[in-house]
Amino acid sequence: MKQLPAATVRLLSSSQIITSVVSVVKELIENSLDAGATSIDVKLENYGFDKIEVRDNGEGIKAVDAPVMAMKYYTSKINSHEDLENLTTYGFRGEALGSICCVAEVLITTRTAADNFSTQYVLDGSGHILSQKPSHLGQGKKVALYTNILYLFCLNCWFKKKKLLREYKYIALGLVLIKAS
Repeated sequence: MKQLPAATVRLLSSSQIITSVVSVVKELIENSLDAGATSIDVKLENYGFDKIEVRDNGEGIKAVDAPVMAMKYYTSKINSHEDLENLTTYGFRGEALGSICCVAEVLITTRTAADNFSTQYVLDGSGHILSQKPSHLGQGKKVALYTNILYLFCLNCWFKKKKLLREYKYIALGLVLIKAS
């Protein structure tokens, strides 16, 4: 027995959070709502298989939080398990952006009310910042995903197909046993 590589573990665990284009959009809209957005624009290219873009006018992400904004299990919503009893947000686990990074090229452009200009961040598959540059976005954030998401869906389809074939095998075996008796 051997330990799986970290990239494989991230991809497999991400497939439990990100199961479709709809789940990606849902997670990003919930992040926007939690940031106090009153306007959210969603753009899909090729039904979201090529590009997903969600732009909002919420609070934006503070520069101090940027290095961990897409790291799994980093969150601004709770500090301990006791906070789970009084949740007032959609998301709290700190998994959405980190999971999305595993299946897509992610660019996040953000600006808070305190910022003089917005910053665009390019993230890697682990949620780390690869590069950053000034941008022209108003307050809020824009998350643009250039997706490899089809790969994840194929992975999910493969697992579902294997499960379905296993179920068919048991049904067929059951029918053979019934016929034999």
